[in-house]
Amino acid sequence: MTSPQVTIAIPTMRRAASLKRAVDSVLSQTGVDLDTIEILVVDNDPDASARDLIATYASCPVTVVYGHEPEPGVANARNLILEMARAPLIAFLDDDQSASPDWLHHLLAAYSTYKPMITFGPVETALPDDAHPHAEYLKDFFSRIGPENSGIYDEFYGCGNSLFDMSQLKNYMPLFGAESNETGGEDDRLFSRLDQDGHKFGWAAGAIVMEHVPESRANLRYTLRRTFAYGQAPSVMSVQRRTPDLFGLIFWMLVGVAQAGIYGLISGLMWVVRLPRRAYWLDRAVQGLGKIFWFGPFAQKFYGRSAL
Repeated sequence: MTSPQVTIAIPTMRRAASLKRAVDSVLSQTGVDLDTIEILVVDNDPDASARDLIATYASCPVTVVYGHEPEPGVANARNLILEMARAPLIAFLDDDQSASPDWLHHLLAAYSTYKPMITFGPVETALPDDAHPHAEYLKDFFSRIGPENSGIYDEFYGCGNSLFDMSQLKNYMPLFGAESNETGGEDDRLFSRLDQDGHKFGWAAGAIVMEHVPESRANLRYTLRRTFAYGQAPSVMSVQRRTPDLFGLIFWMLVGVAQAGIYGLISGLMWVVRLPRRAYWLDRAVQGLGKIFWFGPFAQKFYGRSAL
């Protein structure tokens, strides 16, 4: 069997319907030779709930490979992808995302032009209810809006909708640390390491995916937990640097105090008068709290065994 040039990797955890949508969107790609790709689905459910679904793609013209990582954890699933992928390029698509028809074409075009270690693309949001009182905020929260033009930039994003050049990442193995199995952020830690070493990141402006937000996550209770965790990231990464950055930690905690105080006051006033954009300001205040309370019992767990 000829080795593929690109592995489309989809880690999954008990999301059969959205997983099928993600796989089908890859099978509908245009502008690329489907004979050069493989789809790799890694099931992180101990019960292997995605196995039967992936078996239905056995006669598909594109090779669809099933992998099972029975130990729950987002880093575990991604690391098994790295072990199983046969191609030198790995494109990550989350199981709650669907790729636009020319997604892979644009992702590969940007990579071919700039040859970065990691290339990212935009994410748009599909909500279960566009009439939600905070719909504008929720769409922005789950979206990824980057530069207007493809190119090389300093900024990095999340792993969903990204392309890894494994030939350039050999010195960083293993890429994803098990300490992030339940909290997430394994991708931020990797990209932060690359950033510290002076690497730039690619951006493919036309490589658009849609994130389909389920009812269980289309609410402030969920997004504020996530934004608290996002706020924790700079403080946590200051501590987890090769040489812990105490001054950096103090800086980010002081930034958090300012954010929580100023944005908290503004959001409180906006909430009293019910201004439409009040959720944006509350989000900023909660991010500030995350920078202050970044340790121990305040860790937010979204994945792994906590998701079972």
